[in-house]
Amino acid sequence: MKIIVISDIHLGIDDEISENVKNRPLLISFLKKIRNEKLADEVVINGDFLDQWYLPGDYETNPDSDAFYKEVAENNMDVIDEFKSLMDSGIRLVYVPGNHDMTLSHKTLEDILPGIVQSRDVRGLGRYRTGRRGEIVIEHSHRYDMFCAPDILTNSEFVEYGEPILPAGYFFARVGVTSLMEGMPEVEKEINEIPMPSADDADQLAAYVYFKVWENVLLNMFPVNESFDDEFIKVAVDGFKASFSINDLIPREHDDGIYAKLYKNVQRNWAEVQRRNFVPSPNTPVECLKNLLNKDYYIDYSKKQYFDLDPTVDVVVFGHTHLPAYRVYDGYARPKVVVNEGTWIDKNTDDLENTATFALIDSGVGETEVELLKYVDGEFAEVKNEYVEK
Repeated sequence: MKIIVISDIHLGIDDEISENVKNRPLLISFLKKIRNEKLADEVVINGDFLDQWYLPGDYETNPDSDAFYKEVAENNMDVIDEFKSLMDSGIRLVYVPGNHDMTLSHKTLEDILPGIVQSRDVRGLGRYRTGRRGEIVIEHSHRYDMFCAPDILTNSEFVEYGEPILPAGYFFARVGVTSLMEGMPEVEKEINEIPMPSADDADQLAAYVYFKVWENVLLNMFPVNESFDDEFIKVAVDGFKASFSINDLIPREHDDGIYAKLYKNVQRNWAEVQRRNFVPSPNTPVECLKNLLNKDYYIDYSKKQYFDLDPTVDVVVFGHTHLPAYRVYDGYARPKVVVNEGTWIDKNTDDLENTATFALIDSGVGETEVELLKYVDGEFAEVKNEYVEK
């Protein structure tokens, strides 16, 4: 049984904004090769397929998410048609939700790609179990990311309807794209410093670390020309219908603790969010926040969440980080493999040498072989970087 896993395709609603424009013909060529040469029994899209997050702050978002995703599909119909041809050829096509498409409903995706198999467990999340022995687990892995996991608890007072699931990472993305569209301007701004709480106060220490993440984002990673009180982030999605400023995102020191207007005391909800999101082995808010940008942490996380808990899992495939990675773990009854299949965006900022990457898994009765490859000039090539260990 041969399985090809791709993720983080990030098809966008507008080619002026989208991260995947130049690589679309490459993706179509790749899918044709799979179909024509019968290279797989199933192809799994492991999240971040149709992108609702990669938009600048002033973009007028469509409050109808179903209509939004159908517009994204229309803008990328040549890719959608090739996925349809793949299914028509008898290859099973599977979708697992990612964070950038967590509001994509089952019905809407079925309308776009009739017959696609959808693996979901909680709204905005899913994990797919496959292989000859059911030994392979595939999920996007935003389930374990405090900035990107669906969160129905934190912002309910700001929405007009329903249960919002958009996490803080949604606003992170909108600010980040604004910065990129503005050329990542050099601006001199100050954020009122907050004294570090006592290490004995786990709640406020987590709130402080959350503050430091936003401070780094706004001053170093993605500075913007807009002032901190400019309500330039227009949000009309997932129950929201308002405009927000950076000041709504930055935690401040108050008499009753450290918090922001949006995602107030988000750290206090993290344990319950993980429980509702079916996280097998929960982490603490501080552990999660300190490792948001730690690529090794997300590679090793598969060991904690799967290999140490379920001996029947031999292979874990994670997406989300855009970083193609391959690691083997010994010390079990049989070797365990975690692979991150990378991304198909035009320019992979996490690994400049590698985009258009994927995992090729050959699942047999006795053993499972896993390869991490990239598609170059119509052929498959080996991925090499510091995170590929064989």
